[in-house]
Amino acid sequence: MNRLSPETLLQLPESVDKPAYERNCVPIRIVHLGAGAFFRSHLAVYTDEVMKKGDTQWGIMGVSLRSPGIDRALTPQNGLYSVLELAAEQSRLRVVGSVVEVVSLPDEPDRVLRTLTQPQIAIVSMTLTDKGYGYDACEDCLKTNDPDIARDLQNPRHPRSAIGVLAWAVAQRKRLGYKPFTLMSCDNIPANGKVLQRVLEQYIQEVQDSLGDKELLRYFLDQYACPCTLVDRLTPPVQGKDIDWVEQTLGVHDAAPVVTEPYSLFVMQDWFSNDRPAWETVGAVATAHVSSYEKLRYRLLDASYLAIGYLGYFEGFATLYQAHQNPVIRQFVAELMDDAAATLGKRPEYDWRVFKEEWVRRFDNPELRVGTAQLRIETSHILIYAIVPAVAERLRHGLSIDRHAKVLALWIRWLMRASEAGAEPLDDLRAGLLLERVNAAGGAHADPYAVVDNILSFEALFGARLSKDAEFKRAVTAALQQSMVAS
Repeated sequence: MNRLSPETLLQLPESVDKPAYERNCVPIRIVHLGAGAFFRSHLAVYTDEVMKKGDTQWGIMGVSLRSPGIDRALTPQNGLYSVLELAAEQSRLRVVGSVVEVVSLPDEPDRVLRTLTQPQIAIVSMTLTDKGYGYDACEDCLKTNDPDIARDLQNPRHPRSAIGVLAWAVAQRKRLGYKPFTLMSCDNIPANGKVLQRVLEQYIQEVQDSLGDKELLRYFLDQYACPCTLVDRLTPPVQGKDIDWVEQTLGVHDAAPVVTEPYSLFVMQDWFSNDRPAWETVGAVATAHVSSYEKLRYRLLDASYLAIGYLGYFEGFATLYQAHQNPVIRQFVAELMDDAAATLGKRPEYDWRVFKEEWVRRFDNPELRVGTAQLRIETSHILIYAIVPAVAERLRHGLSIDRHAKVLALWIRWLMRASEAGAEPLDDLRAGLLLERVNAAGGAHADPYAVVDNILSFEALFGARLSKDAEFKRAVTAALQQSMVAS
């Protein structure tokens, strides 16, 4: 079977959406670090849509930071790949053309560094995952003991970490007199632009003398924009049946298809130090402040994910879709969203009800391959943004916290089960600390009052004031007791 390529692109069925612009003339103006499936289902698609509308000056170089697999798959295809949107009514297949080059940083570091110092580069975007930033969230600082960061701090002129590469590029562009590019994080991290700016600030401060420029930090802080973004699109692993479906539909082989959902969200802080694509013309939201959208997403969507994850677990549902079809869980999630919405305040920039409707439709997509187990990963980190602020706000206004308390109670009950010998390990960075507190209260057979007190007194999660709030403890304890009686 022939392979997807510029030559076979013209032979694809008319039902397949594909780039009609001339890709041979597209310049690279965006470098994206972390060319994985999420990037290719999200930012590359938004950019492709802009280019289809006529602004074809936004070719992307995708940089693989670890595995060389993706560049080896996409280079023979000249960057072309397909995106399969799974939906209940009718799945949709498209070919994306915005990625014009794909390289591996470990294999071709000099090529990546050369491209970053080309004058036409306007944006360096990235999906590094939490670890890729070398960021210590507890201390709000750069992890100087991170192996990759530590190596680059010792040898900043030959960097291999993403942060080291960016700092080197900033120094070289300053030396060459080139206009700064925008540094745009597209990771699912609260205030991601501020995190990126923070770690780069501390890294540059450490290496600017070694790079021969004592004014580099001041220049970076004055000239380089690091906008915050809010991004969302579920991208499950590709399965064999997906590959078969793509090949049957295209009539050619695609070595790197992406599977995703119809839903997509892209909110960006409109703070750029160079040109940018008009992403807002193809569905993105440009705003002065992303934080209000973050609050909406965490308190409504992420809190719902936690609720479905734990309600689904105790009711025996394996997937998000299955759990949400249960009438009791569906009603609970809808009411939890309403409770959370009451803590948002007046937000003229959006209607939260529209987002709620979109997210409910998302949950009702039977093709969406999301397990309830996935929804419980890193719960202690998520509840800091999704549950705790909403609880504090509702308590402050004398409102009921029963639904939020139930989510926390089910989480605690799950921790109690996880404390048993032979239980599946917790996928949570605070697993050891949490289980220590559960075991101190009696483990799987802990007294509800004792275990709730031990968990809610964890000030790193709940804060000093909420950890001591009597009504908060009463509501969670009552919910835990009710859950244990019902089981």
